[in-house]
Amino acid sequence: MDIYVGRQPILNRKDEVIGYELLYRSGEQNIYNAIDGDRATIDVLVNSFMNIGIERLTNGARCFINFTETLLKRGLPFYFPKHLIVVEILESIPYSNELLHICKKLKEKGYTIALDDFICSNEYIPLLPYVDIIKIDFSKQTNNEHFKRYIGQHNIKLLAEKIETKEQLESAKKEGFHYFQGFFFSKPIVIKEKVLPKISYTSQLNLIKQMNKNEVHFEEVVQIIESDPSLAYRLLKTVNSFFLSKAPKIKSIRHAAVLLGTNHLKSWLTVLTLQEPNEPFKNEIIVNSLIRAKTLEQLADLIHLRDEKDVLFFMGICSSLDLLLQRPLQEILQELHVDEAIQHGLNGQPCIYSILYHLVIALETNDTNKLKEITTTLNIDLSKAFAIYQQSIEWVVELQKDIKVK
Repeated sequence: MDIYVGRQPILNRKDEVIGYELLYRSGEQNIYNAIDGDRATIDVLVNSFMNIGIERLTNGARCFINFTETLLKRGLPFYFPKHLIVVEILESIPYSNELLHICKKLKEKGYTIALDDFICSNEYIPLLPYVDIIKIDFSKQTNNEHFKRYIGQHNIKLLAEKIETKEQLESAKKEGFHYFQGFFFSKPIVIKEKVLPKISYTSQLNLIKQMNKNEVHFEEVVQIIESDPSLAYRLLKTVNSFFLSKAPKIKSIRHAAVLLGTNHLKSWLTVLTLQEPNEPFKNEIIVNSLIRAKTLEQLADLIHLRDEKDVLFFMGICSSLDLLLQRPLQEILQELHVDEAIQHGLNGQPCIYSILYHLVIALETNDTNKLKEITTTLNIDLSKAFAIYQQSIEWVVELQKDIKVK
C-alpha cells in the first residue's frame, strides 16, 4: 500500500528553510482532492509522524499543519510535540469564545499558532495576543497600515503565501514580511512511501477499550502492539519522529513504548483509533512475521534467555519489514534506530540472535540438515523446536479467529 504527503518549504528573509507546510495528497497527482477536511488532517498527521517519519520528511524542521474546527475542539494538536508542529487555524473557522479559549490553552502549553489565509478583520483581534504567525495570500493582500501596526504590538510574524516571482519576494520583504512560501521557491513536492496495512479491527477495538479507561494499562497496551506488526511499526516511527536524530537504539516494543512515555502513548493510541482500519491478517507476510516473533520468544525460554524474550519477539516482527515496505532491511532497521544486536541477528553476523533466527527460518522451510546442525549447536531437542513452531502457528490462528468473531 502506498501513502502520500505533500510538503512545501517556508523560508525566512535569509532564504533559509524554517519549516514545511504538510498537505494532504491521495496520490501522485499534486492536487488537494479531499472531501472530508477532518480525515485529510488526520491522514497527514498519521502518515507524517507514524508512517514516513518526521526526520525523513522534514529533517526535523517544524511542520505547518491545517487543523479544522472539529479537530481543534477535540484537542488534536496537543497529541503532538509542540516543538515539531505549527497549528494553522483555517480561515474558514469563525471566531468564537471557544476558539479564543483553544488559542489561550495552546499558547499556555507553548505551541506556535498561525492564522491561515488571514484577511484583515476586526473580528479576529481578540485572538492576536495568542497568535505567533499570520499567513497572508500576497496576491490578494490589501494595504492596511492600521492593522499591521496592531499586529506589530503583539510581535506577530507575517508570512507571505503564493510568492511566485522575484519581484513579489522583494516587494514582500520591503513590506515587512518575515517568512515566505510559494511557487517561486518550490511547488509542493509529493512524498510517496510504502506502508504496512492499517491496524486490525481487533487491535482497534482493544485500543478503544484502553482509551475508555481512566488509566492506561501499560502492559496491556504493549501486548496489543505486539500482536499487530502494523502497530509496532507505527510505534517505532512515532518514537523516532518525536526524538528525531537523538532517538536511542530500540531493543523491544516495550522499550519503544517506555521511551514514548505514558502520556504520549495515550495520545498516539487516540490518533490511531481515528483512522479507519483495513481487513486484518490478509497479508501472509504479516502472518509469518508474527509466527517468527512468537517462535523466537518461546525459544528464548528453551535456551535460558528468558530476560531477552521481548527482544527476540521484536526481532521476529522486524524480520519481514523489507518485504512489506519493499526496501532493504538494513536501511529500514537503521532508520528505525533498532538495536545493533537485533540488526546483527537479522543480518547473519555471528551471534546467538543470528543462530536463533536461522533456526526459525529452517523450521519454516523444513530444512532438516540445518535443523539438526543448529539444534545440536544449541543443545536442544529437535522435537521441542518443532513443537514451539507449531504452538506459534496456533497462536496466530487464534488471533485470526478472534478477529473473525468480532
